[in-house]
Amino acid sequence: MKKLLFLAIGVVIGVFAARRIDETDKGKRFFDGLDARSREFTDAVKDGYQARDRELRGE
Repeated sequence: MKKLLFLAIGVVIGVFAARRIDETDKGKRFFDGLDARSREFTDAVKDGYQARDRELRGE
């Protein structure tokens, strides 16, 4: 139960810090870049999955 409490406290602190950082111009650029890189990564994973699925189906 103690670990769950610390996890919840960490999440709250992390959200608070991210919101404060996002209020600055440099923070906005950081989060925009992070968002772009994460979208690029998820698109690459999705493309790889779909290519492998097509390969296994014989298409």
